[in-house]
Amino acid sequence: MNLRELGLTEYEAKAYEALIKLVKATASQIAAEADVSYGRIYEVLTSLERKGLVKIIPEKTKKFIASDPENLMKLVEAKKAELDKIKEDIKKLEKLYASKEEEPVIITRGKKAFYKIERELPKPKKSEYNIKYTAEYQPVWVREKRESLKKGVIIKELVRFDRETENNIKKWLEIHKNIKKIENEGIAMSIIDDSVMMLALIKSNTTLLIKDKSFIKLMKDLFLTKYKEAEQIEKII
Repeated sequence: MNLRELGLTEYEAKAYEALIKLVKATASQIAAEADVSYGRIYEVLTSLERKGLVKIIPEKTKKFIASDPENLMKLVEAKKAELDKIKEDIKKLEKLYASKEEEPVIITRGKKAFYKIERELPKPKKSEYNIKYTAEYQPVWVREKRESLKKGVIIKELVRFDRETENNIKKWLEIHKNIKKIENEGIAMSIIDDSVMMLALIKSNTTLLIKDKSFIKLMKDLFLTKYKEAEQIEKII
């Protein structure tokens, strides 16, 4: 029985349980049974008395008896009340946290920051629109694309098409065909549904995470307009 959860110290818990077994005992007997040093046992028993768990028998040699274990329920109720109060405080913190406006734009720099933001992007539920500069091909991205396509997610991509990117694009065409050409001097972008957008400025090594829905809607409309007029990449020999 872990009485320490009720606010008893390790020595208090040992002494109380020892006294339950002994029924009535001297301090030295309790110390021996509980494996508590004799130099500390009186301090421990006094503390237990204050908590209503031990009674003193005024005999020639002072003895102690344990109070009814039902008294432990008072400690249980006190602990429960304390936990209920903590739960209420947590709820208040949750409301405060929810009421805080989320930063609409987060700016980071460096490759590690780019990949960290990319990993933390939410999985698309309806659509994913991408502008790619290198058309980087990674197995984890392939798995994610295949999973999204199985779920009926619409994926459209505009990519820089030249000798540097054509091998990667060839691999991506095996995953899906909605890939078109775009002139691109150093931009990567992902728009996930209507909720979040990642914009990478490759040459300045800067990545932006944008959650402003009005801006995302505008960029989504511009993407679709550009995609509609762009040249389809159907096959690379």
